[in-house]
Amino acid sequence: MDPATVAVAVMCALAMMHVLTRCVRTRLPYPPGPPEDPIIGHLRQMPNNDEAAEVWYRWAKQYGDVMSLNVLGKRLVILSSEEAATELLEKRSSKYADRPRFPIFERIGWKDMVLLMPYGPYHKTLRKMIQVPFEKDKAFQFRDVQERATSIMLHNFLADPKGIEHHTHWYVVSIIVEIVFGHRILSEDDEHLKIADVFVKIQHEASQPSLLDVSPLFAKLPSWFPGAWFIKYIEDTKAILSHVIHHPVSLVQEQLASGIAKPSFVADELDRLIKAGQLTPQNKYDVSIAAHMIFGGGTETTWNTLTTFIACMLLNPEAQRKAQEEIDKVVGHGRLPDFTDRDSLPYVECVVKETMRWHPVAPVAVPHKATEDDVYRGMYIPKGAIVIANARSITWDERRFHDPHAFKPERFLPRPLGAGEDFVQGAVYGWGRRICPGRHLAGDMVWIAIARVLAVFDIQKARDADGNAIEPNIEFTTAVSSHPKPFPCELRPRSEKAASLIKESYELHSID
Repeated sequence: MDPATVAVAVMCALAMMHVLTRCVRTRLPYPPGPPEDPIIGHLRQMPNNDEAAEVWYRWAKQYGDVMSLNVLGKRLVILSSEEAATELLEKRSSKYADRPRFPIFERIGWKDMVLLMPYGPYHKTLRKMIQVPFEKDKAFQFRDVQERATSIMLHNFLADPKGIEHHTHWYVVSIIVEIVFGHRILSEDDEHLKIADVFVKIQHEASQPSLLDVSPLFAKLPSWFPGAWFIKYIEDTKAILSHVIHHPVSLVQEQLASGIAKPSFVADELDRLIKAGQLTPQNKYDVSIAAHMIFGGGTETTWNTLTTFIACMLLNPEAQRKAQEEIDKVVGHGRLPDFTDRDSLPYVECVVKETMRWHPVAPVAVPHKATEDDVYRGMYIPKGAIVIANARSITWDERRFHDPHAFKPERFLPRPLGAGEDFVQGAVYGWGRRICPGRHLAGDMVWIAIARVLAVFDIQKARDADGNAIEPNIEFTTAVSSHPKPFPCELRPRSEKAASLIKESYELHSID
């Protein structure tokens, strides 16, 4: 049977399945949504990755905070309020902890990524391996690494004030690599930096919609068939990704054998298995997948948050000034802020929260899947439905946040100093049994970087050759997570004293 005939047959089968499902299901209605086309449903109206969060945010104003779409017979349920997301994804988490399939991710070698894999015993095993070392009461053990990395990042900004993308990326990768693999990044050609670049590239490429999202039968298409770009992409990417996942762990294993391995997540896990006589290929694979998940997930999301912070300060100089005044009052000018100052810097804490609220790192959270039929507010959610918490709608909810489109850190200060609004953690770190296991580490990495950048730098508009300020246009590109597109900006030392402080801290840590 030729590929075109297969495609038509699949479309017809899906359409018939949709009709039959509507006939036999409960009489309760699906959640409301826009008018749909016959057979294909809302396929023509589906927005792309970059637009989905805001399109669904607008639709929710018309159709409600629990909305549904039909795409070729597949039911999508979009949650646009904290109330709905908490009720379904947390209080009823046993029904919604699963994930839908991600066909391209699976085929290139990410089928066992903890973030994306189906819920079940294997997911629980890997998640526990990741979660235990990064629990809240253990996060303090990584703070020396973070403070050293911030000192180096500040020095890099001083030497190259326009290199925001590169220096923030280096900062995040260097911390995660040292924690996970026990390796310090000392040069620009370090292979771990290159691996991080590969991860970002693959994540964005593999997130693109494809015919495989419709049916696995399309995997049999020839690579020349229109729309079958994924055939060659999968084949070309598998070997690259396998190296990225397994090579760093093999290096640590060799270091353990030679007695030169430094403390790290991987070294601890491998050593435990070796001493127990349990270092089987499967167990080593588990460690590799867990390490790759921490490495990839931790670097991408934290990097996105820091570059978004820079954009927020560029667009909101008054918020930047208030945060700097608080730091000057509490910390002074003779040292950099450290974690002992955190409780005394409430406005800086609010800047961190407002950065995450104003543009969540994943505006469309990773989808959940219903494992059984459910009813919510008299609406029917069928087994197999893809359930998405739209973080954009939740963090811009006018019922929760006044003037939600504006960047206002003081909204989180208690009354009468501020608006007394509450931070919506789920919209940033996920919900229920899928909440981010590394959220405490990520929160620390973001806070110390933001506090120290504000202490010694003014984040300002870049200038052209004639000395005129360049007005930034902040736009985002979105795959699994969202990152600002490159924008002109400069970080200038706040004073000669600030520049000296940066150099002193760098020299101290460069010989550490």
